[in-house]
Amino acid sequence: MRILGFPAPRSAIWRETLRLAWPATLSLFLHSLYRVNDQFWIRELGSPAQAAMGAAIFLGIFNFTFITTAQSGGLARIAHYTGAKSDQGRRQVYSTLLPLCVVCFSILGFLEYENLDFFVSLLGVEGEVAELSKAYIRPFFLCLPAMMIKPVMDGVLIGMGNTFVPMVLGGLSLLLNFVLNPLLIFGWGPVPAMGIAGAAWATLAARGIAGLAEMIYLYKKTGMLPFSLPDFRFTEARAMLKIGWPIGLNTAIYALTFIWVVRMSVAPFGEPVLAGMGIAFNGLEAISYCALMGPATACASMVGRRLGAGEGELALQSVSASLTFSIGIACFATLAFALIPKTLLGIYSADPAVLAEGALYLMIVAWTQTATAAEAVLEQALAGAGRTFWMALVVSFGLLLRIPLCWWLAHDLGWGPVGIWWGFNLSNWIKLVAIFFVFRAIQLADIRPATVTRTHGTD
Repeated sequence: MRILGFPAPRSAIWRETLRLAWPATLSLFLHSLYRVNDQFWIRELGSPAQAAMGAAIFLGIFNFTFITTAQSGGLARIAHYTGAKSDQGRRQVYSTLLPLCVVCFSILGFLEYENLDFFVSLLGVEGEVAELSKAYIRPFFLCLPAMMIKPVMDGVLIGMGNTFVPMVLGGLSLLLNFVLNPLLIFGWGPVPAMGIAGAAWATLAARGIAGLAEMIYLYKKTGMLPFSLPDFRFTEARAMLKIGWPIGLNTAIYALTFIWVVRMSVAPFGEPVLAGMGIAFNGLEAISYCALMGPATACASMVGRRLGAGEGELALQSVSASLTFSIGIACFATLAFALIPKTLLGIYSADPAVLAEGALYLMIVAWTQTATAAEAVLEQALAGAGRTFWMALVVSFGLLLRIPLCWWLAHDLGWGPVGIWWGFNLSNWIKLVAIFFVFRAIQLADIRPATVTRTHGTD
């Protein structure tokens, strides 16, 4: 018996997938609630603030280019060494990953902060919306290392097969964010009102504290130190970069494509369309994506560890189980988006024009949720295997296709915003077909176990 063309998993694989997937799903769901929480509290600031956050979020996604590069490379290498039962290999990865991240993200954040006007100009927003976008994104540029700690540490723990601790600390971080948001946005007592910038500072504080807590947990559990210079290896840095940069490139192209589509295709239709897309994307579709990414994240960990142990057939079974869970979650999202979009959006806005545009967006993108789920699992399987180049190439092509496709449907054919949303759908299905053929061509079961870096000598 085969499932979706892949070998049917044995019972142990089903159990392991479920054990890893539900905390990963809940963890990513909690992560998406940062945006939901921000959208909820800033609604009192009006639709310009919502439009600003809807546009500025893509600059944040662009920064995840670099965060995802570090997270994906670190997760894959940690998973392979875990499967190979090499504690020394894991220490080398960990003690190489964190120092590089701190240095590189500090430099990147400073450069972005100094060129804030340029980055916001890329969004194509003007006037009050542009100023609010700057106010929201400025803290993230200034304190970028605080944003990277939690997702990078999540990758380390997930690579070791631990999705529970990231979930628990993600929940505690969200609670802290929920308390800090109204305090910093509206002010209270000696705390001044910061407006939309308060939402950014609340997120930075909550995520930074959670990331530090994960570092402390890992030290108590394994004794591994994040800044142990004797364990630093340039060879590991190169190995992680080789795995991570194609995935980071995909994230960059995703963000730049969205920025370009927002600037050229969405913005001309006015503030209600931009705000409607913002609350639908940030407040609801982000939840769906994080939910279906849970099994995909579990898949990356399982594939990496199975291949590290030389168990290629079990790696394929892990892909099969993850696909089943992820597509099942996506089906629920499809039904919810298609049947009750305005009910779901009502918690973010009471503006009839914004609700109408957001509902239109959800009803159309509902039909791409299953494609997104399947694509996410196959991408993460290849990431866990350390085979990311061809995957990144075809995904990047599908993303770039959105720019002419959305313009053609929305403006040349005159479909309006509907054409943009259908452009998203079509590009997602094209990406899925392409990534499926890439996955089948790579022969996952034939990949040899990870080669452990020797512990003596220097790089």
